Amino acid sequence: MADTRDVSLLSSERKLEEAARRLQGASRSALETEEVSFQTLSELARQRETIERIGGHMQATDDNISGARRVMIQMYRRAMAKKAALWCMVVILTVTVVVIVYFMVIKKK
Repeated sequence: MADTRDVSLLSSERKLEEAARRLQGASRSALETEEVSFQTLSELARQRETIERIGGHMQATDDNISGARRVMIQMYRRAMAKKAALWCMVVILTVTVVVIVYFMVIKKK
C-alpha cells in the first residue's frame, strides 16, 4: 500500500512539475506575445504619424496647385486682354493709314 501511495505521489509530483513547466511556457509565450503586440502598436503609431504628416503635405501641395491654377488663369486672361488690345491697335492703325492714304489721294485731285 505504501508503494502504491509512493507511486501515486511520484506520479502526482511529475504531473505537477509538468503542469508547472507548461504554465511557465505559457507565461513565456504570453510575455512574448505581449512584447510583439507592443512593438506592433508602436509601429502602427509611427505609421499613423507618417500618414498624418503625408496628409498635411498633400493638403499643402493641393493648396499650392490651386494657387498656381489661379495664377495661370489670371496670366491667360491678361495675355488674351493684351492680344485683344494689340489687335485693336492694329485695326486702328490700319484704319488710320487707310484714311491718311485716302485723304492724300483725294487732296492730290
